[in-house]
Amino acid sequence: MANVPQSIDLSFLRSRAVLKRIAIVTLAFAVVGLLYGLLAPKWYRSVLTVVPAKSQRGGGGLASLLGGDASGLAAGFLEGSAMGGADAARVAAVLQSIAVSDAVIEKFDLKKRYGEKYQETTRDDLWKHCDVKVLPKPGLVQLSCEDKEPKFVQEMLAYFADYGNQVFRRVSGSSASEEARFLEKRVAELRQQADDAAARMRDFQEKYKIVDLDTQAKAVVSALAALNSQKISKQLELDYARTFSSREEASLRQLESQLSVMGQKMRSLEETSSGDPRGTDKPDPGPASGKGGMFPAALDVPKLRAQVETLYRDRKVAEATLVFALERLEGAKANEARDVSTFLVLDPPALPTRPSRPKRLLTAAALPVLAFLVTLALEWLKNSGGAALMLERVLSVPPRSSAISETSGRSDKAG
Repeated sequence: MANVPQSIDLSFLRSRAVLKRIAIVTLAFAVVGLLYGLLAPKWYRSVLTVVPAKSQRGGGGLASLLGGDASGLAAGFLEGSAMGGADAARVAAVLQSIAVSDAVIEKFDLKKRYGEKYQETTRDDLWKHCDVKVLPKPGLVQLSCEDKEPKFVQEMLAYFADYGNQVFRRVSGSSASEEARFLEKRVAELRQQADDAAARMRDFQEKYKIVDLDTQAKAVVSALAALNSQKISKQLELDYARTFSSREEASLRQLESQLSVMGQKMRSLEETSSGDPRGTDKPDPGPASGKGGMFPAALDVPKLRAQVETLYRDRKVAEATLVFALERLEGAKANEARDVSTFLVLDPPALPTRPSRPKRLLTAAALPVLAFLVTLALEWLKNSGGAALMLERVLSVPPRSSAISETSGRSDKAG
């Protein structure tokens, strides 16, 4: 292969004609850059910054019903759902929507201003001059637009904020109406569930004659203690009487009869009946007294307590859920009826005083430099065989002469 030159040959710069061409092209582009900087129209850019408004949701009642960590979790959930109503991404989507864009086009007659015939092309031109930027960390939205007139761009951005807020308010109102309709149905269901839970607890209390289970259990235990004390006393009397009396004596038979009655009474107070209050077989009402009294058997108390606590828990959960749904319903109705801004203007559009483009100094300096470099490259390609050399370097193709010599050498060796 032929040796490839390692340095760029700039000997063509010794030619006066080449230098003259480079100077003319560079000077021409410098004049063009200067004329562009002087004649190009000035564009002014203004920026509107908005922040989403937080939705007002009621959550204090639920947090008061739930305790400790549960209340904090509920508050966090409510706060997150409130922020989701008008977040930055939705605000940006509304500002860029077709409804808002068409309203701005119609308000300021942008078809005529941009020289467009169709609505779609006018919309495209509008968003060539405008831009929406979402700042997720602080939760802000920036809308910037440019125009040749500073006052016009300020008024256009102000209308963007006003009409965008109207559209967002209409969308939020429609969403709140749908939420209110859903919550009304849900509240009716939850109210029925709360009534059913209360009715189940009332029926259970009436069936097993439960007024205050703790007090009733204490009364049963006290009665058992009293009977046991009397039984011990009578048993002592009986044992004492047996030491000096025969079995046929009336006093002994009387004491034995009293002890038998006390034993039966104690068994009726302490023994549980067959069945389980939590299952399908229910205990016999009032097994304690044997006559359907209101005091439960002592051994039935744990089962009854478990059932009462389950029914009480179901009732409290149903009531708490109903209260929460009612608060959400009231919040949805308030959002449906209110007429306030869904996002707030943080920085209103200011009247721009400094043009955003064209960059005169940059253009006037860049065009001559670019023209000089391009012209220099073209002259090098023209006078130094630079195009072929560059192609050889890129494709690694040997020169034609070396290829011919290598071909002839192979043929000689073959002969």
